[in-house]
Amino acid sequence: MRILEPEVMMSEEEILAYDKLVLKYLGILHAGAVETILNMSPREGRFLDVGTGTGWISIGVAENCPGAEVIGIDLSPAMLSVAAGNARQQGVSDRVSFVLGDAKKIHYEDNSFDAVFCHNMLHHIPHPLPMVKEMIRVLKKDGALLIRDLKRIAHPWIEFHVNVLGLTYTKLMKKEYRDSIQAALSEEEWKQLIDQIQVPGAKLTRQFITHMSIERPSLRRRAEQIQVPTPLHMRLAKKMYVSGGGA
Repeated sequence: MRILEPEVMMSEEEILAYDKLVLKYLGILHAGAVETILNMSPREGRFLDVGTGTGWISIGVAENCPGAEVIGIDLSPAMLSVAAGNARQQGVSDRVSFVLGDAKKIHYEDNSFDAVFCHNMLHHIPHPLPMVKEMIRVLKKDGALLIRDLKRIAHPWIEFHVNVLGLTYTKLMKKEYRDSIQAALSEEEWKQLIDQIQVPGAKLTRQFITHMSIERPSLRRRAEQIQVPTPLHMRLAKKMYVSGGGA
């Protein structure tokens, strides 16, 4: 059964320190998610990042898709402040905005976005179905949808994941990884979720042995394939987290 993570409100200083760890250790996951989003979405339009955190998925999309207007929402003002600083640092603050918002009650009209995505956030939500329905509500009928998160595994395998896949992690990152796995949906719960939302064209996919996604490409998806620039030694690992028509 799921063991939900404790809710911890971090200060902006703590978030800045944590953000450095995220950049160092989760770059492959971010690059794979961004490449997936780009290749299942239109070349331009309004994109919504639900539970944006410190904003790196939104920023990655904006960096690689000049025609996108990206909005990231989160419940933490401190997270949003760090995200805005990251966007300024990367030179995309003119095309990315970060807004205080509740994923369970998204304050945008129906059919507002050409792409809606959510990365590594589902495991924070005790009951994800209402949030996912909100994402679908604000998505255009022919828009792109990506919901990606960890997959909960049997308890004996958790330590293998943490200590082998997280071999280079700090003590804090290992604890976060362990807690997140235990809070994630199992494969069966992922299957139940996609059955409940009943989105035409949506499918359930697996990324490596760690993640699963609900994804639906846009009917107006770009014709050409985008590859997110990635250091040579990270490219093979990135491919494990690219789906939806990515290279």
